[in-house]
Amino acid sequence: MRNAERTLQVALVRHLLLACATLALAGSGWAAVLGQSDALVAGNGYHVYRIPGFAVAQDGSLLLFAEGRPSQSDPGGPGDIDLVYTRSTDGGRNWSSVSALHDLNGFDYSDPRVVVDRTSGDVHLQYVQWPTNTGQAGVPVGLGSNSSVVYHQRSTDNGQSWSGPANINGQVKDPSWASLNTGPGRGIQLQWQDGAPDRNGRLLVPAHHRPPSYRGVALHSDDGGATWTYGSGSTPGFADESEVVELTNGDLLWDGRQSGGAARNRFISRDGGDTWSDPHQGDITITAVDAGLVRYSARRSGDDRDRILFSGPLGSTPGAGNSRDNIGVWTSYDEGRTFINPVQIQSGSAAYSVIERLPDETIGLVYEVDHNTIRYVNFDLVELEKAEHPASMSHYDGFGNAIAPFRGGVGWSGAWTNAGASVAAGALEFDGYYTAGDEQHAVLRGASLTRRLGAGAFDLDANHALYASLFVRHSSVDGTDSGGNEFLDILLQDAAGATLAAFGVGSGENFFVNQLGAVVSAPADSLARDRTYLLLVRIVAQDGSGGANADQISLAWYGDPADVPAAEAQVDWQLVGTTTENSAETIEQIRLSAGVSADWLVDGLRIGSAFDAVVVDTGVSLPDVLGDLNGDRTITAEDWAVFRGRMRLDTSALPSEQRRREGDFNSSGLVDLADFAEFVVLFNAANGDNAFASLRAVPEPGGRAMFALYAIAVVGGRQIARCVP
Repeated sequence: MRNAERTLQVALVRHLLLACATLALAGSGWAAVLGQSDALVAGNGYHVYRIPGFAVAQDGSLLLFAEGRPSQSDPGGPGDIDLVYTRSTDGGRNWSSVSALHDLNGFDYSDPRVVVDRTSGDVHLQYVQWPTNTGQAGVPVGLGSNSSVVYHQRSTDNGQSWSGPANINGQVKDPSWASLNTGPGRGIQLQWQDGAPDRNGRLLVPAHHRPPSYRGVALHSDDGGATWTYGSGSTPGFADESEVVELTNGDLLWDGRQSGGAARNRFISRDGGDTWSDPHQGDITITAVDAGLVRYSARRSGDDRDRILFSGPLGSTPGAGNSRDNIGVWTSYDEGRTFINPVQIQSGSAAYSVIERLPDETIGLVYEVDHNTIRYVNFDLVELEKAEHPASMSHYDGFGNAIAPFRGGVGWSGAWTNAGASVAAGALEFDGYYTAGDEQHAVLRGASLTRRLGAGAFDLDANHALYASLFVRHSSVDGTDSGGNEFLDILLQDAAGATLAAFGVGSGENFFVNQLGAVVSAPADSLARDRTYLLLVRIVAQDGSGGANADQISLAWYGDPADVPAAEAQVDWQLVGTTTENSAETIEQIRLSAGVSADWLVDGLRIGSAFDAVVVDTGVSLPDVLGDLNGDRTITAEDWAVFRGRMRLDTSALPSEQRRREGDFNSSGLVDLADFAEFVVLFNAANGDNAFASLRAVPEPGGRAMFALYAIAVVGGRQIARCVP
């Protein structure tokens, strides 16, 4: 019995320590992970594990490769580095014992890159051999074993067994190169080469070579991995460790680690990876590091949106991009032109990473921790797109993304182009309209913000309506009313920046609408300073089929929440534009522009196809409070009573988010003792150390095991509380 109780105690303490991470995430608005495990742990077989390659086999097995090192030294340091491998068949909860795939004395093996052939199911692995004590900066040119040598291995059974190393150096390396690095990371298989269908099915691996130091080159196979070759052209600019993704138009986007600064180097190929364009800088602020890149979804494959995901460290202060800390994920909705909505996945040390979409549509991420351990994390796409909104709302932004306030929101194609705007703490209060979850607002003075609508572009040459709303306040922070240059313009523009419709507030504190007809303006001083207003605009567009058809813009404003109507039929449009223009153009971006003599505060911008989407139903739900089981947004004795009633509740038929709302905090499918342990920690974190112990009655749903669990939870909770931010 003592051994059984000790085993229980050890298991529970371990669970509580993992719960600490869950608490940290829940308390900070980070992503809630579905699962986490340290797949390759420093000291377990090798002193250091670094440089991950990662892929998902056709049967769903997770395949993780790395360098097994005797020290922190890169290839060229003392001691041999082995190419090692582990595999998970249960979604990353457990991993196989570490196996060495190549470990010849006198050589280092590095830079694993793995690609799965979705036609045959074969898994292809490439990596590099170096002479021990001679790294990539010291090897001579050529194809001999005294230089870098590329090896290939194949698995035909989803990674259970491997073919053994095959030297393909002569196929993929130019003899004039000294080093050729194949990784680390993942490769891709081409599928959208409409102009050259024979390239569909191509397996492609991004690599980099020197001299010069470094240039990217694509290694590829058009025969299922039987033979390999390399592109005729290298990237014209610097490209260290890199990833490649195929765009839906068939182009390839190369994203490479930079030599310095805080911007990635990117290149485009329009010939299947044979040659590459001149470089352009990426838009993500990030330290020099190997990062992850993966296609998550595509409209041409039947998905709802085009999505490309990028993983990498956010920096010591998330968003600073200055260090290898705090792993995060960005999303692109415009085929890699911009990446927005950065979300912190976990805190702490974070270096090289690889990201994958799993067969169940969740996301798998591996990344280096402390430069010696490789961790696996699994989470839902919903964690990257948390703001729930009605289907009729196409766009929202409250400037509340804590990592990058001008790169958040819902529905946008890219980030705000910012010219002088800033953000300030706190939401613009408007009773009954939820914006407080963002806890930030934008400030414009002699500044502008411009953003593309993307898929939500509005065609004025069609018969439909566009609605938009936002909260604005003219601040008297400067203490004066200069009477000039105090305007706030909201401009609806085409892709070239030509204004098609406009509304806002003039320098005389007068509301106005413009274009789609003549200027229509309210009297001067119709807006009071230091008061929050809800602006509501409607554009009714008509096609050109009728001679009398015209587009029309209307504006209403409300300084008192009690005055906001419950239905569109009750709206008194204070300004109604003229019907003298019928445009055949498309509204593709919005621009907010403020004069130099006033501080304009802006929050809660919403665009949609219905009145309810932008006014009555604000559409942005309050985030769940983990542990709040009765829905009052607090964790109290009432929640404990609810939890007791749900012990042993089967939640396996529920979605993961709903499971956690029911008390199944680890989403295991059952409310059990592990969830009780987590509830204790959540309760104490919300109410103070030992708060749970002060409850008058703590029933024992499970006898001695429950008693032991409660004792460990109370003791463990004291330690865990220290790590909750």
